[in-house]
Amino acid sequence: MNSTGNRGLKNKLTEDSVKKIEKLFNCGISKNENSYSFNIKNSKNQPSISIDIFIEPENQGLISVYSENSHLQLQSCSGFIISDMLEEVIFYSDCGDKISGLIISKRGDCALYSNVEKNILKSNFMDLNSEKLLSAVALSVLEPLND
Repeated sequence: MNSTGNRGLKNKLTEDSVKKIEKLFNCGISKNENSYSFNIKNSKNQPSISIDIFIEPENQGLISVYSENSHLQLQSCSGFIISDMLEEVIFYSDCGDKISGLIISKRGDCALYSNVEKNILKSNFMDLNSEKLLSAVALSVLEPLND
């Protein structure tokens, strides 16, 4: 584990790696024919989210998040990072000069940042507008993947 509380940067989606996610969220993951499913419920507020992880050929994945009023999906998921310190997992899709990230926390919060230019992750955050700053900070943990 590194100083930011992350357990390695290049976790590929496999049956064994899904167990790491199960451990972080402290919930039972059910294995279906072609996916893994689990629910995260925040004890302070009633809404919960459901997550489905589909492992596709070459350990690529499709991650779906369902809530009462939204459906988020990350396709061509290259892998994930677990942050014990933040109690969250960041699923990412690396596509050339752009990267996308789906962040899911143990509290049931989630955020999707899509098609973020990788050079933003290396930029001076003081030069970014507020919207680009949000994605740059949230996905900055992925920046070492580009080295």
